[in-house]
Amino acid sequence: MSNIWLQNYESCKNYSQEINQKINELKKLPNGSPQRAKVSSTIRTMMTEFNKDVDKLSSDLTSQSRNGAVTTAEANRRRTLVDTIKESKDEIERTMRESFSAYAPRDRIDPRFASAVETEHTQGLTNEEFAGLRSNLRKNNDEAIEALHAIVKRQKEIGVAMNSEVDRHNEIIDTITDRTGLLDSRVKRQTMLVKTIDRKSSALGLWIIIILLFIAIIVIVAVPFKK
Repeated sequence: MSNIWLQNYESCKNYSQEINQKINELKKLPNGSPQRAKVSSTIRTMMTEFNKDVDKLSSDLTSQSRNGAVTTAEANRRRTLVDTIKESKDEIERTMRESFSAYAPRDRIDPRFASAVETEHTQGLTNEEFAGLRSNLRKNNDEAIEALHAIVKRQKEIGVAMNSEVDRHNEIIDTITDRTGLLDSRVKRQTMLVKTIDRKSSALGLWIIIILLFIAIIVIVAVPFKK
């Protein structure tokens, strides 16, 4: 659980950097362009997800601190990390407000009244058909953005699951290593026992031979020779 929290923190930190990159990209796009509108929508979606991730990070830390899952010193260190993430979030929101407000009058123009460029695909269309075409294009763009966001979110979940699986496998490997060490120790003890028994068996056999020779000598001495 502790490792998952740190992984989520790193994910939040990387996500904030991605949002900043998107904001820098937004600043370079011409005002009123479709690309700018698309990036603006992407940034707002990313910020919504980012706010949820930061809130969950703070909530999980509070739960860990209450349950004693982390030490007081570690909890204080992680609170500092959360505060840093929140400061980064506030800075991103300020930058977003400045970027959007700088182009607000033109960004908020209704697409139906924006100047259009005639192409071979729009030639011969009525105003209603052209408005419907633009509406479909916006809808398709929004669906593409939502699909991309779902893919990114799914990849993030897969990454967290993979890290958890790696941690579990590491625990299994540690357990196997410990059991192997215990088995090796038992084998060494059994080997020493076998050697001890072997030495005792050799000594016992020697004593048996000595006793038999002693008995043979007594028999030879006791039995008289025939003349």
